[in-house]
Amino acid sequence: MTALYGRYYELTLYSATGSQTLSIKAPVQIQFRVTYYAGSGAIKGTAEITIYGLNLASMDQIINKYDRIKLVAGYVGGSEAIFDGAIFTPSKGKAGMEQYLALYCTIMGKDESQATINNTWGNGTRVCDIVKEIASNLGVPVTFLPAIDAPDSTFWSDLGRVRTLSLSTKAYTALDDLGRSYGFVVYRLLDKVLILPRTAVGSGTSHVISADTGMEGSPLFSAGPTVNVVTRLNPKIMPGDEILVKTRYSLVVPDISSNFNDQTRFTQAKSGRYFASSIIHYGDFYSDTWSTSIQGYALGVDHDPITTGDYLY
Repeated sequence: MTALYGRYYELTLYSATGSQTLSIKAPVQIQFRVTYYAGSGAIKGTAEITIYGLNLASMDQIINKYDRIKLVAGYVGGSEAIFDGAIFTPSKGKAGMEQYLALYCTIMGKDESQATINNTWGNGTRVCDIVKEIASNLGVPVTFLPAIDAPDSTFWSDLGRVRTLSLSTKAYTALDDLGRSYGFVVYRLLDKVLILPRTAVGSGTSHVISADTGMEGSPLFSAGPTVNVVTRLNPKIMPGDEILVKTRYSLVVPDISSNFNDQTRFTQAKSGRYFASSIIHYGDFYSDTWSTSIQGYALGVDHDPITTGDYLY
């Protein structure tokens, strides 16, 4: 049996230095939690994948021979890779009578996470050129949105120029520090690094989240133009994407710092456009869970309505 309620998954364990692979599919039970978020430094994409029903010899083989893992998940006729990264901590365990192997993973390899920048830029260097140079040290493809020097956008050129700037640190740390100063955010996605403004700009990809497309339950709206929504597992949704939430009903977490009028207006918001800030894919093959949880902001991928005071839009 390769599917339950139309579900499908395939795990591939492999080594960064070898050619051997190990493929695991149903009926083997797995659970997973794959997370993509801006994070801090080299912590931007993680996965916890638990494999049940393995004997001790199989567990030892996985631990000793493989240091990377790829997870494809979705549905029969529509599955995609949702994670491909390095295993940094394997852990054996037992649930009742059944043994399991939990694999804690990161989207980045060692070379990428340890990439450093040691440079000084002189007076008049554009900030966007500094960001581009630092990102080039990561060793993976990098996408800027909007593109640097795009004719229809001035975001990157408007960041200005430095008088002088010296950096000697990890490349991701440097990017995050510059992002906080100049208003952009850095994501590490499945196959690339994505760098885009914190507000008002998305990846250009849009997804409708509604009862008709698999939304589970009702969206949760919290302080300001923020939404948390869960849908059936959707590997296509990534941070930076636009989500169009369509619902007749919603759950509202009131903000104690807003006055009564603010609360009344806020609770009327049920549908709208948001930019995905973080994505979590959950899976439990033989249970109910096979879903994607999305946190989104109406004003950008990393707009914080609490610190900025923008409770309404």
